[in-house]
Amino acid sequence: MSTKIYWFSGTGNSLAVAKAIHESIEDSELIPIAYAMKHAPEAAERIGLVFPVYGWGPPRLVERFVRKLNPAPDTSVFSVVTYAGNPGDTLAVLSRMLQARGLDLDAGWGVKMPENYPPMGGPPEPEKQKEINGEAAEKSAQIVSELKTSPHGTIERSAWIWRQLSKVIYPGFRRFVPRADRWFRADSTCNGCEICAKICPANNIEMENGKPKWTGHCEQCFACLHWCPQGAVQYIRSKGQPRYHHPDSEVSDFF
Repeated sequence: MSTKIYWFSGTGNSLAVAKAIHESIEDSELIPIAYAMKHAPEAAERIGLVFPVYGWGPPRLVERFVRKLNPAPDTSVFSVVTYAGNPGDTLAVLSRMLQARGLDLDAGWGVKMPENYPPMGGPPEPEKQKEINGEAAEKSAQIVSELKTSPHGTIERSAWIWRQLSKVIYPGFRRFVPRADRWFRADSTCNGCEICAKICPANNIEMENGKPKWTGHCEQCFACLHWCPQGAVQYIRSKGQPRYHHPDSEVSDFF
C-alpha cells in the first residue's frame, strides 16, 4: 500500500513521529505540508497527516492543505497529532474537515511531546524532555504496529470536558493566530543570518535592513524562535527562556 505522510512541525516533535512511521512503513514517502501547499498533492492509497495541536485544534495550514486534497474516495486516511497538554477535540475537527472533501478519518492517535509554546513558559528541563520523548517513541512504535495490521484502527478521544472546551477555545485561537506575530521581534543579538525567514512554513518573514519582519500570516509554530542560532528572536516574555527542538531534528529538515 503506497503511503504519503504529510507533516507539519515547528520544532521537530511532529516530524520525529512522522519519521518513525516512514522508517517502518514500506512504500511510504515523507512530504512537508508547507511544500505540498505549493504543489498538487500526489495520489496514494493511504494518506497520513502528522501535525501539532494548536489551541485544541488543527493548525490553519493543515486546514488549508486538507481543502486542497482531491484523492479517490477509497483513499485511507490516518492522523497523528502531537500535543503538550491535551489534544482536545483535534481529531474530531480534522474528521469533519476530511468529510467535507469526501474522505473519512480511518485512524487517529495523539502523542504527548515536550512543551515548546513560549507564552506557556517554554520547554521543560532537559531530563523531563528526555523522559517525554522516550514515551513518545514508545507510542510511535505502537502506532506503527497498528498501521501495519490494518488501515482502519483506533480514533482516540479526549475526555468529554476537553472536547467541550475545544469547541470554545479553538475558534477564537484560530482567528487570533495570523496577526499574533505582532509580538515577535529580533533583539540586538540578531546577525541577519536569515534562518528565521528560510525556515518559516508560512513564508511570513521578510528581511528588511538585515532584520526579520513578520508580515501578518503567522502559524504560531515558533520555528523562527526555537531555531534562531543566536537566540535573537523574541516573543512577549521569551527572553531568557530555553529554546527547544527535537533531538532527532536538524534545521535543514525544515528548509
